[in-house]
Amino acid sequence: MDAIDPLVRSAPTTGVIDHRWYWAAPLFLDRQHHPGATDFLLASDGADYWVDGTAGQGLRVHVDEARAVVDYGIEALGRPPDDLADVLAELAVGGPAQCALRAINSVTGLAVSHKDALWNAAWIGAAFRRFFNAPEVTAVVLGGESTESEEPQTEEGDTPRYWRDVLRHSIAGHLQAVLDEHLHVLRDWLGYPKLDNHDLRIKAVHKMGDSLGEALDLRTSTFRVDVPGWAPEVNGIKLNPHRMRSRFAVAFGHQTLDEGGEARIEAVSTAFNSPFWPFVLTSTSIGQEGLDFHLWCHSVVHWNLPYNPVDLEQREGRVHRYKGHAVRRNIAAVHGPSCLARGLANGIDPWNRLFELATAQRREGGDEMVPYWVFPDGPARIERLVPVLPFSSESASLPRLRKTLAAYRLAFGQPRQEELVEFLGDKLSEEDLKRLRIDLSPPRIDIPSRFLNM
Repeated sequence: MDAIDPLVRSAPTTGVIDHRWYWAAPLFLDRQHHPGATDFLLASDGADYWVDGTAGQGLRVHVDEARAVVDYGIEALGRPPDDLADVLAELAVGGPAQCALRAINSVTGLAVSHKDALWNAAWIGAAFRRFFNAPEVTAVVLGGESTESEEPQTEEGDTPRYWRDVLRHSIAGHLQAVLDEHLHVLRDWLGYPKLDNHDLRIKAVHKMGDSLGEALDLRTSTFRVDVPGWAPEVNGIKLNPHRMRSRFAVAFGHQTLDEGGEARIEAVSTAFNSPFWPFVLTSTSIGQEGLDFHLWCHSVVHWNLPYNPVDLEQREGRVHRYKGHAVRRNIAAVHGPSCLARGLANGIDPWNRLFELATAQRREGGDEMVPYWVFPDGPARIERLVPVLPFSSESASLPRLRKTLAAYRLAFGQPRQEELVEFLGDKLSEEDLKRLRIDLSPPRIDIPSRFLNM
């Protein structure tokens, strides 16, 4: 409330409530602290960054009005709403563009007032606006709000305030934490593990902004399925084609979009490697080698079983990779409470801190695969789901495949303990198993202290 007191002190206290305060107050506050950022966002050609042609005429009108209000001053506004402070707090905590800007700042080190950080945060915010306006997402948001309060949020004239529901939904879903984690792993996945100079930071932020915007913009796909039904005219079964729409699950390949056109296979991969839809990806054997699906997935369902254990290992290797989802879940479960208790300064990447804590624990144990590839503490594991039919050939081949897979992993020094025990049975003790294991981690070299000060 202290931040907005100077703004509303000279505002009218009577008359009709002016709801323009909801979007004007943030602009006035930004102009106080970051005038260059406000000038950049409200530039005369600013709307052209986010829209093309005549489709964005409404946004251009809004930008023109916002610029006119900011130039004129607070005197252009009427009586502020009574809940202005609450709304501004919700916007600061849960606004998608605000969350994106803070995540960009912590992951890349670019200042929140830097034009490239602002540009990409606004780009991501525009993608979220389209995302939340999709019918499926709108149903989820409004459904969640209806369970929390019996009365819908309304303004004067009984107009529903869906944008306010979106803010509360983002806060309840911890959107800031989601974007902090996603941009951290996205930075590494796009090839920017270290941002040593300013040029790299600029390249990284544009790559991350494009990738996240593309993931949010993946449209609804359509599939054709054949539904069998009885056809009296042929006295037999007839297949009736039926079209289905889906954003929840898609096939790995080019997608036919519901509104026409096609989503390329790269766009499908980018969207699946995000915390947003689709959540399920189906693939033939084309997806079992050389591809990454580990950013937000740690479960593999094998609809059929390969004969070769190497192929099985390749399939599960798509989600068992550097800083994979299961690894991050375990690190967050083990080190998250202590990281939060210590607190984080503004602009600090929380996941850098979490991996530092996990690395310190690893150095005590000595395994160089920990924590970036393997972090056994915690609840998450790479999940293998095999829905085989009873008495089928695959139900008989699964135990054999598990045993040969354990032997294959033993040869490379990375066995899963339970599979190794199943393979060897009661023949060897636990000490014998440790002796058979091949350790591929680099040897430790103790450097005398007198050389460290040279």
